[in-house]
Amino acid sequence: MANHVLRTGRFEILQGKVLNLNFPSRMRSMPSSSESATYGFSSGTYARLNPAFAGTNLVPRQEEIDALGGGLTKKAWEARFELTYESAKDEDVRVCMGVAPIITSFARYAKRRHHRLPKEFWRIGAFFCTSVPKIHWKYAPVLRHFYGEAPVVEMYTATEGVFAQQLDDLPYVSPNYDTYLFEVVTRGRVKMLYEMKRGEWGRLLVSSCLLPRYDIGDMVECLGGQYFRVFGRAKAYTIAEHVLYRAFTRWFI
Repeated sequence: MANHVLRTGRFEILQGKVLNLNFPSRMRSMPSSSESATYGFSSGTYARLNPAFAGTNLVPRQEEIDALGGGLTKKAWEARFELTYESAKDEDVRVCMGVAPIITSFARYAKRRHHRLPKEFWRIGAFFCTSVPKIHWKYAPVLRHFYGEAPVVEMYTATEGVFAQQLDDLPYVSPNYDTYLFEVVTRGRVKMLYEMKRGEWGRLLVSSCLLPRYDIGDMVECLGGQYFRVFGRAKAYTIAEHVLYRAFTRWFI
């Protein structure tokens, strides 16, 4: 978000609030030697801890989401969506950040339950979306339909960290080489991610201070320079789809 604001000069989005649609950070307890330890989803934990350092104003607060309890059932999600709607409908929300399908699901809930679209009561200045492939092609048009016209910025994140993010107007991500070491298994051998040429693709390996050569299970393609796209999980269907896509584009372009 800081990169987007500095690059575009749209400092006004920092004056508003950030819509919080994260998963609960407290779901279950695990007994330890002295007291029970509570745990939940990493996204909720980040949302509970990080704003205190960054000065980000989330609505609703993560503590309110955690207080609802519940898991990932439809009933639990509707309870969280209702809390979000009632907490944020009259607030100056300028940013949506999080899992792209959850952001669209909240908009559909508001339309179905309250007969209002988010663009009718918010002035969204930017979306920062993660967790799924094809954000710009599949989700961006839907987000703009529900929330209004605004830039969509893609992030490539996981529980283990923020690996890459979109740095300019091109719909691709650039890796955080200063924090992680990236390798790719392609054509039966391993090479460094930064060595890949345009059109090459393979299975991503990530090394951090905690996880050496971690096979994260995602497929990545080089778009030239240091632009990449993560096009899905390393499954037979995803690979077959990508092979057909590459053959189709090579034939017609």
